[in-house]
Amino acid sequence: MPICEICEGKKFKLIANRIREGEGRIARCESCGLVIQDLGWDEEKLRNYYEKEYQTTNSLVLGESQSPEKHFADRMKTIGSVFEKVKPFLRPENRVLEVGCGAGELLSLIKPFVKHCVGVELNTSFVGFIKSRLKIDAYAEDVNKLKLDEKFDLVISISTIDHLPNPLKTLVSMKRFLSPDGRIYVEVPNIDEALNHLLPPSTRAKYNKFFWHRAHLFYFSKDTISALFKKAGLEVGVTCRHEYTLKNFLNWYFLGKPQNDFVTGLTDVGLFSGTSDFEREMNGMFARMEKEFKESIARTFRGDNLCCVGKES
Repeated sequence: MPICEICEGKKFKLIANRIREGEGRIARCESCGLVIQDLGWDEEKLRNYYEKEYQTTNSLVLGESQSPEKHFADRMKTIGSVFEKVKPFLRPENRVLEVGCGAGELLSLIKPFVKHCVGVELNTSFVGFIKSRLKIDAYAEDVNKLKLDEKFDLVISISTIDHLPNPLKTLVSMKRFLSPDGRIYVEVPNIDEALNHLLPPSTRAKYNKFFWHRAHLFYFSKDTISALFKKAGLEVGVTCRHEYTLKNFLNWYFLGKPQNDFVTGLTDVGLFSGTSDFEREMNGMFARMEKEFKESIARTFRGDNLCCVGKES
């Protein structure tokens, strides 16, 4: 087992040996509670994974290796909730860096509001798309090796540092690019989300296995992500949000399986086809419940994403 990123402890307790893709090792630090996946991959293997296997096993459409154009189009259907979280930090004079920028979806929304934006992404085809189609500066590079003279007022990373073997080093590198009074905005999946703990035992076991998967090397709670920021020399405030729909929650609760794809899980709120008055009434009721569901689940820190705003201590 590796040394804990947060407390440097060496004692871990195995909590799962099955992940979405088959056998795996998920363990919790006995000292601070950080949960890790023990892969032992080097940089080359990690890059190969993201260039090849990841694009199929973690595609927005499960099992389909999407082109950058298709990925961009699908993610644009769901990225709005992230943009609303970062929009209050944007100013016309700002410079923004996004680490793990995908095919540039969030940057494309940010671009009209700021002076300059830059993306960093390991996937070379995505970077090519960002530069040629979106006309945004982007680098196919590990942020820990990135050399830029520019400083940024906002450095963003959405569902990325938990995928990397060195989240502490990555946070420190992100801090290195901050301008005075700059902010870091990071989102990571929430290990304490409702689906992971509050489903009936039979469906919870299915979701737990689904939740652990090869792409995630670290799993954070509010406490452990706060501790990571502190160790990186950053003050942080942590809130919570929930992306997936109430229908997706009920799908897991009663059927023990996800919906067909990522976009459906985030956008489909109706239970019925809507061909009768009753069906239309029920769909309307669920649409009205959606906002309250997401507010409640986020307020109680049972949402699927932890939202962290950091600044230099």
